[in-house]
Amino acid sequence: MEIRPLDREDPTELARYHAISVAAERFERPYAATWGLREMTVELTEDDPMERKDAVVAVDADTVVGAGIAWSSLTDNLHLSWLMPWVEPDRRRRGIGSAVLAELVALCRADRRTDLVMETSYPFERREDHPYRRFAEKNGFQLANTEIGRVRDLPVEDVDLDALVEEAAPHHAGYRVETFEDPLPDELLPSFCAAHNRLAVDAPGGDLTFEQEALTPELVRVHEDQRRRQGRRKITTVAMTEAGEVVGYNDLVVPDEDLPNVWQWGTLVVPAHRGHRLGLAMKARGLKELQGRVGPERTRVLTCNAEQNAPMVSINVRLGFRPVEVTPAFLLRVP
Repeated sequence: MEIRPLDREDPTELARYHAISVAAERFERPYAATWGLREMTVELTEDDPMERKDAVVAVDADTVVGAGIAWSSLTDNLHLSWLMPWVEPDRRRRGIGSAVLAELVALCRADRRTDLVMETSYPFERREDHPYRRFAEKNGFQLANTEIGRVRDLPVEDVDLDALVEEAAPHHAGYRVETFEDPLPDELLPSFCAAHNRLAVDAPGGDLTFEQEALTPELVRVHEDQRRRQGRRKITTVAMTEAGEVVGYNDLVVPDEDLPNVWQWGTLVVPAHRGHRLGLAMKARGLKELQGRVGPERTRVLTCNAEQNAPMVSINVRLGFRPVEVTPAFLLRVP
């Protein structure tokens, strides 16, 4: 078996790589989020000035039997890489996943990355002994943080979103909460980036260590253009001061495929502006706006939060998100 770089110029190999990733992610996971082929093709064939993607395949007798990728930031957190090996369920327990992972680790070590992270998901009742956890530990990774995957059914009929917005409003007089679909207005970009760059360091991360990200207005535009080519729509709800400074945001992403899912990405309120129920206001407003912008084929929103993040978890509970799986992160720290 050979482990080599993915041939990104070969549509057939790209399609096979994508099929392996989808089969692996969806196995025994009814709420898995997966990329469409169009989304993944754009991700892997276009340069991103903020991130490098090392994609590899395992080939046995001219058949691609495994896939994997390492994401490594080029602008911040240069100690860190995120790794993901994929193997189809009927090909597991043959050493393919371990071989793919070993190649990804070698690539990251050669790039002097010291904190290598794998994320996965599995049922609550198997959180101590699930095969994915055993695979991570067998390959030297240790549990570093645990997030909980949650689902909110659409349309929202069991929660009064307007009432939640009205309940929160008296607590943030002097702030505005507004929703935008890509592109964000030019005047918001500097303060939006400043808020966005805090997310990794402000959110509970267990044993994972982060520095602030380095998103800039120019990179926001690069990513907006990329999302358009991927067919993704991003709906961003922001909290602003009277002067127009963004002090909080909530992102909802409607992918090109992956029916019936909507993905909730980051949510953050800048520490100096917490205590005004801006998080509740943004998330309730975002859900309300979402329902007016998508069709009936979108029937659920997926999100994850660290289980120790009590403030954000409490907001999600009020909005009707229910827990469906454990989403742990495993860390391999190398010299």
